[in-house]
Amino acid sequence: MKVKRVALVSEYITDALLMRMRKKDYKDISITEICEKAGVTRMSFYRNFESKEDILKKWLTTITDEFLAASGISYKNDKNRDYFVTLFTHLKKHREICMAMYKAGLIYLVKDQFDRVFLSVYQGEYDAYKSYFIAGGIYNVFLLWLINGCRETPEELSERMENMLIK
Repeated sequence: MKVKRVALVSEYITDALLMRMRKKDYKDISITEICEKAGVTRMSFYRNFESKEDILKKWLTTITDEFLAASGISYKNDKNRDYFVTLFTHLKKHREICMAMYKAGLIYLVKDQFDRVFLSVYQGEYDAYKSYFIAGGIYNVFLLWLINGCRETPEELSERMENMLIK
């Protein structure tokens, strides 16, 4: 029962921050405001998180891991187009929070997820240089797409990526 409560408190705090980030600049959101919105005490906040940034790190890890498990996406095994369409469709769902993170100077947290996934999932398949190269390239395309307002559809962007990979 206690584990469920801790998970719920963590979820309430995360949801409160994400809701506030849709309406307000990250830097202007206080821990007190998050706690009030979540209906928890500051003590509960600090039992679950060290900082606002820690909330985002844990949220990104959770949604990344859930996405990978649900989609079965594989850079190595999927066709490029299928891989990129699946990935960019997922990323587009979270563009509002990603843009808020970009404006707050925290978009590197998304890059950290790309690196984590490529280094862990493809360990033994690719060396670290190749993993960082692939992760960095995909991340930078995502970042430019985000900054430009995600104008292209995931399918259009995937086609562009596929064409970039042709020598």
